[in-house]
Amino acid sequence: MLGWEYPPHISGGLGTACEGLTTALARHNVEVIFVVPHLFGGENASHMTLVNSQGHSQKRLEGRRRGKEAPMSSRRKPRASLISRRFIPAVLKPYLTPESFKVYTASLSLSEARQVVREITTSPGDSEDAASESHAGSEKPRVRPEQYGRDIYAEVGRFASNCASSLSQERFDIIHCHDWMTYPAGVALAQITGKPLVCHVHSLEYDRSGLNVNQQIHHIERFGLQAARRVIAVSYYTRRIVHEQHGIPLDKICVVHNGVYSSEAMFKYRKGKSWPAKIVLFLGRITFQKGPDYFIEAAAKVIPHIPDVLFVMAGTGDMLPRCIERVNQLGIGEHFQFPGFLRGQEVEEMFSIADLYVMPSVSEPFGISALEAIKFDTPVIISRQSGVSEVLTHALKVDFWDIDRMADLMINALVHEELRSDMVAMAREEVRRLHWDAAALKTREIYSSLL
Repeated sequence: MLGWEYPPHISGGLGTACEGLTTALARHNVEVIFVVPHLFGGENASHMTLVNSQGHSQKRLEGRRRGKEAPMSSRRKPRASLISRRFIPAVLKPYLTPESFKVYTASLSLSEARQVVREITTSPGDSEDAASESHAGSEKPRVRPEQYGRDIYAEVGRFASNCASSLSQERFDIIHCHDWMTYPAGVALAQITGKPLVCHVHSLEYDRSGLNVNQQIHHIERFGLQAARRVIAVSYYTRRIVHEQHGIPLDKICVVHNGVYSSEAMFKYRKGKSWPAKIVLFLGRITFQKGPDYFIEAAAKVIPHIPDVLFVMAGTGDMLPRCIERVNQLGIGEHFQFPGFLRGQEVEEMFSIADLYVMPSVSEPFGISALEAIKFDTPVIISRQSGVSEVLTHALKVDFWDIDRMADLMINALVHEELRSDMVAMAREEVRRLHWDAAALKTREIYSSLL
C-alpha cells in the first residue's frame, strides 16, 4: 500500500482514512506493508510495526538516535504485526501543488537541505557516504541536496523509481495506492511484478481546481486509473466524476465509503467551555475545494440575527489571506477566529465545544470531518456536493452556492435547541453503521476478486 502521510503527521483526511482502513484490514487478516515518502518519528504505531527500507524498526531507530542500541527484544521480528511500514526517500509532502513545492524546497537552506537528505536517506549507523538514491539500474549514486526533483513531478517520479527498485522483490499479492502522487509508483511496481494494481481515489484534481485543472496532474490521474485493475472511489459522487473526467468504465469503479470509530464525546471540554454562547465551526483546508468564501458570506447574514455568535475557521491554505481580508471588509472581524491548523486534542476540543459544524465544500469526494463532528455530538450542515451526503440522512444539506439557504439553516440550528438535539440523536445512529470494518471487508472482497 502506497500513501503519502500517516497520523499524527497529517495535512488532511487521507492520512486518517489510511489509518482507519489499514487498522481494520489487519483485523481481517490482510497483511499490509505501508509505504510513505518520509518517516517523521512519533507516528501512531500502536497497531503496527514501522520499518525503514533497511529493515530497522522504529524502536531501534529511536534507540540509536538517543545514542544507544535498542535491546534485541524491541527489534522487528518477522510477522510480528500484520502491518509494517517502509520509508522510501522522496521530498513529497501532502497537498503540495507545483507552486507550493517550489516554495517549500526554496525555503530550505543548504544546511537544512543536507540534514533533510541525511535523515531520509541514511539509516542510523550508516555513514554519510552510504546515503544513496535507489534507481532501477545497478548504480546507486549518492544523494545530494541538489538532487531534489526539479519540481513536484520529478519528486513523484523519484518516489516511483525508488519504490520500483526497493520493493519489487518484496512478497505481496496486491498493490494499492492512494491518490495521484503514488499512482506512477503503483504502475511501475505492477509492470515489474505483474501484480494487480488498485487505485484509491480520495480526491481528484477536478475537486481541487474545478474547471481549471492542472493538466499534468490530470494526466497522471488518468495514467494510473487506466492502468489499475480496479478503482476504489470513496463515494458514488466521486465514482461519477472519475467516469466523466477520465472515461473509466463504471463497472471498474467500486465504491467504499470511509468510516469512523465511535468514541465518547469530550464532555470535559463542553463543561469547562468559556467561549461565547454559540460557536459555528469550519475545519479543513482553506482552499477553493472547501468553500470557505461561501461560509463567510453566509456568516455575515447570520450575525444580525444572533449577535453573540462566533465563527471559527480552523485550517490553513492558499485562500486564508483572502478570507481574512473579506471578513475585515464585511466588518465582522469580532465574530471570527482563525486558529490555524489544528491537530489531535485541539481538534477534539473544537468539535466538542462547537454548537454547529458547517462543511460548505464545492466538491467533496467524501468529507470524513462531518462524521468526526457527529462523533462528538455536534450537529452538521453539509454540502450536497459531497460524498458523505450519501450516507448521512439526518444532516441538514445545502448547495454550496446557496448562501441564503445556508444562513437560514445556521440560524434555525442555533436558535432551536431541540432541532440540534434531534439531529445529533438521529445522526449518531447512522454513524454507528459507518465503521472501518465495513470498509475493510469491502476492500478485502475487491482484493479477492483480483486473485
